[in-house]
Amino acid sequence: MILARIVVCIFLIFSVNAQIPSFGRCPEYDAKPDFDKEKFLGTWFEVERYFTVTEIVSKCIKVIYERRPEMSKFISIIFLTFCSNNVETIISGKFSLIGKGGDGRFNVRYESFPLNYNASLVVLDTDYKNYAVVWSCSNITPFGHTESAWLLTRSITPSGNVLQAAYGVLDKYKINRSFFVKTDQSNCVVLPPPQEAVDTTTAAPIAKNEIAPEMIDNVTKVVVVDNTPIEEIKNETK
Repeated sequence: MILARIVVCIFLIFSVNAQIPSFGRCPEYDAKPDFDKEKFLGTWFEVERYFTVTEIVSKCIKVIYERRPEMSKFISIIFLTFCSNNVETIISGKFSLIGKGGDGRFNVRYESFPLNYNASLVVLDTDYKNYAVVWSCSNITPFGHTESAWLLTRSITPSGNVLQAAYGVLDKYKINRSFFVKTDQSNCVVLPPPQEAVDTTTAAPIAKNEIAPEMIDNVTKVVVVDNTPIEEIKNETK
């Protein structure tokens, strides 16, 4: 009885932190064979997911996979958490393929959490152009495990055919779709960061036909990993 209580307590502690808890060891799922990491790079929008504590009250979630010549490979995960002032939260890290025979297994090391956090992810299937189904599992005790799953698409509004193809992957591996929650991708507008006050009495006048810098770039963001700028997004006015 004491052993059973300890197991249940540990199981509950881990299940609170993330994912869907289940009894038994992690199931053995095959990753996508001959995984083409180059085709997988780019932006993916999260459409549905298992409950994950890191994504509570988050919306407009997307993940950007990139490869930089100066940093080999890394993954930058961007959470857009909309509060009263539309704050964008960015979580970034690095990834490396760990699959045998070139399959779609990789390890992610998130570096912008309060503590470093590692996760092993499995791409169950993807067509690279439309959808990807990503899964993760952790054995937390000899008697239980937790699972996470994400349904990603290239389009923020995927078609029914794309969703059905992704659902087919979940059904193939008997992943329970009733635990999935839909990600809110509506009204995904991020306010630009506040501009520093300028003393207009000393600032240089703007010449005729010259546009002030803040009117050229409505939004400018720089994501930094290891103090190195890795992404700059500029939306220029027409």
